[in-house]
Amino acid sequence: MLLFLYGTLMAGQPHPLARRLHAVLGPGEPGVIAGRMFALRDPLGWYPAVVSGEGVVCGMVHRADGLDDALLAALDAYEEVVATGPGYRRVEVIVSDGALAQAYLWHGALPDGARPVAEGDFAAFLSRTGQRPYGAQPS
Repeated sequence: MLLFLYGTLMAGQPHPLARRLHAVLGPGEPGVIAGRMFALRDPLGWYPAVVSGEGVVCGMVHRADGLDDALLAALDAYEEVVATGPGYRRVEVIVSDGALAQAYLWHGALPDGARPVAEGDFAAFLSRTGQRPYGAQPS
């Protein structure tokens, strides 16, 4: 299985689940998927949401052969995966090289205050705006 990551679970992000995840993932390769990215604010920091549509979302593609059911369930819980209504769903996406990967995409209406990330790159958004990612300790 391949996993496409584009936000707070990418390598180097401060969230503890990101560190746990990258202990079992293969090295990542840059990739892009079609979609539009938005930044969402939470009291614990900013996180991205990607919706289907035109545009480009930048991320990393990882081999996830070491991902067991318990860690996959932890990822689904972290992303607060929903079966219906607005929220994240784990779906299959086509990555720029034509490979199929699993990714968490937002379905339904976005929360109030969602900010478009025109460049489709969450790290660039954080750098440009000076915001901190979800799960980072305030400085």
